[in-house]
Amino acid sequence: MIRVSYLCAAICALWLSAIAIPAGAATPPELPDVPDGAFAEDAYDDGEPRVAKRLLVNADSVRAGDTVEAGVLFEMDPGWHIYWRDAGQGGMSTEVIFDASSAAPGPVMWPEPTVYHEAGGSIITFGYGDTALLFAEFEIDDDAQHEVQISADVDYLVCEVDCIPGRAALTRTLRIADETTAANDGSRKFFEEAIAAVPRPPEQTGVDVEVRYSHAPIEESDQFRVEITAIGCMETDEPDCVELDAPPTEPADALVYDRIDTISFDVARASPHPDAHSGWFIEVSGRASRDSFDGDRRFRGVLRLRDADGQPLPTAVDELFPRTESQQAKALVLGDGHAVADEASPQEPTTPAQSPLSLGYILLLAFLGGALLNLMPCVFPVLAIKVFAFVNLAHEERQSVYAHSATYTAGIVASMLVLAAAVIALQMVGTQVGWGFQFQEPGFIAAVGAVLVIFALNLFGVFEVTLDPGKLQQVADAPASHRRSFGEGVLAVVLATPCSAPFLGTAVGFALASPPWIIALTFTVLGLGLAAPFVLLTLVPGAARFLPKPGPWMAHFKQLLGFALLATAIWLVWLIGQMAGTAGITRLLIFLLSCGLAAWIFGLLQFRSTRARRLGLAFALAIVVLSGVFTLQFDDVSTSKATTDDTDDTVIAWIEWSEEAVQAELDAGRPVFVDFTADWCITCKVNEANVLEHRRVVDAIDKYDVAMFMADWTRRDDHIRAKLAEFGKAGVPMYLLYTPDAPNDPDVLPELLTRDMVIDAFQEAAP
Repeated sequence: MIRVSYLCAAICALWLSAIAIPAGAATPPELPDVPDGAFAEDAYDDGEPRVAKRLLVNADSVRAGDTVEAGVLFEMDPGWHIYWRDAGQGGMSTEVIFDASSAAPGPVMWPEPTVYHEAGGSIITFGYGDTALLFAEFEIDDDAQHEVQISADVDYLVCEVDCIPGRAALTRTLRIADETTAANDGSRKFFEEAIAAVPRPPEQTGVDVEVRYSHAPIEESDQFRVEITAIGCMETDEPDCVELDAPPTEPADALVYDRIDTISFDVARASPHPDAHSGWFIEVSGRASRDSFDGDRRFRGVLRLRDADGQPLPTAVDELFPRTESQQAKALVLGDGHAVADEASPQEPTTPAQSPLSLGYILLLAFLGGALLNLMPCVFPVLAIKVFAFVNLAHEERQSVYAHSATYTAGIVASMLVLAAAVIALQMVGTQVGWGFQFQEPGFIAAVGAVLVIFALNLFGVFEVTLDPGKLQQVADAPASHRRSFGEGVLAVVLATPCSAPFLGTAVGFALASPPWIIALTFTVLGLGLAAPFVLLTLVPGAARFLPKPGPWMAHFKQLLGFALLATAIWLVWLIGQMAGTAGITRLLIFLLSCGLAAWIFGLLQFRSTRARRLGLAFALAIVVLSGVFTLQFDDVSTSKATTDDTDDTVIAWIEWSEEAVQAELDAGRPVFVDFTADWCITCKVNEANVLEHRRVVDAIDKYDVAMFMADWTRRDDHIRAKLAEFGKAGVPMYLLYTPDAPNDPDVLPELLTRDMVIDAFQEAAP
């Protein structure tokens, strides 16, 4: 009976394993066996190594003069990852240095990395999880004999919540023989996968890549944009083209890039190319610091393209960065057009004769692009307001409807001509600009935000836009309504300029590189296209039959439209945050609050006596002006992404950590907090920005007289490493809180801090 039970159990086990692992299911690859000197484990956490490394060679023997690949295979614990050749906005770049006797190693080859959205998405890093092979080609010397010694020195950082640095030196020998023989230890599949994942130049992937800058040269403190277009197929029937998959929903997932000293980048948009059958459009926003650098720099990165089957098609980007005039970099306007300034003279615009596009075709694109702008999120609130106005006007006489349509169109065209005049003036002084260039100025964004808030308050009924009825009797409302229609046209243009609609980029790109008269003509046609949908609606006979009659519902709908305008204002606040951090957001919100208060005061007094109305208007304007003077100083605020609410004017008096200094403070009767941190530790920086530097925590530090120590492990320090090990830690962050009553038994706070947790801990530690 026992034997039968064992037999049944074995059969059941085999049956369960058969259904648990279906035929064809992928299994993890078996890791190759390597000699002892070619294997290392480190980055210990809770006594367990988080990373294993193997030095692999893609051959068992090699002939003198041949080429062979060798690389370091990293194996990370689940949830842990190392970093790419550039770590991104946090972490620490991995470093691998190869060497060999009787062989010359080539550059390290980096497969396409993964994009990590760390700290809730506020920090973007580039790296590898699971397994990753970083390798190089070795050219064996012609006179090599017997064997070649290959070595790899590895320096890296591995992170989950904690970040632990690691270092290893790996070596192995490769036999010299009459023929090169492939490795039979399972290494080949890792090399094949890594080689396929290494980014290739556009000419090898079959993708047409072009990089354009908003202006050149890029000077100190400039805000700029980089436009990258990647086209696989321009037309549907184009032979031998590359069908690309849709871009990722997260823009940051479309591009990884190498940082440039004193330049910050942020991938702002990834979308299908508007003019190509199959292509990507990527927009990168950037800012140059006040510190210049010498010599040339290049904009390098990897487009994380995917083909129509979802297979990776990593494509390398390598373009000269237009830092100075001497670099003769491309100076191209933003947009999806192909207007290119001559590389030898970047400020000289291309004439229409040099462009393959005809003027008539460009004007058609401008009209269609302007019409499609009405569907963009930034313009839609104004379009909704116009539809509401049309409902109100559609039941009046046709002459009145036509007049309002003409006034709305006039507001749009006039604003477009003002914009064209600004572009022409900037070109005359030698500056290249792009569509939406005015949204690079925080002051302009603040002004647009004020207009939106005031307009929304008008829709909410806080104040009314009217004229003195005693001056215009029988048509009292008409002039004010026409003026409002004109203003709505202006507002539509202001909100339209940061949007990009299909066909728009080609037309604007052509115009901005053309003579002044073509710029003015193109912008005029663009304005006519923007106004066209509303005008056509007013001209359609009998359109009023399909619209509801005016009634009480319109008051509620008008207020709903006010919320649409406030939603657009939120987008403008976000723009300020990208440029000037949360300190800039705070300044803008204070200014917008002042504008709202001014509108409310004006609304209270506008229907009272003339003297009261004038005093109210003067007082409201004074509030706006004074608020603007003290808040709209965006050039003085930090753009650091680590800045958080209530941290712009808080300072912690950090003391450099040492055992002796900590003991001295404890002897003086003060509680001591020690922050073990590093610049490359993302969790550390998030805790410092969101918790430790918050005003409430800073106030608690002062209240409970806590001595704040910082142990900075950005550079290797054996004293800090030993202290971490004393508490069973292999990496940072670590937070210790000492009390004078128990100086040898500090509390170890969790890796993820909260404000209340820290404040309560300070309170308990206080004498």
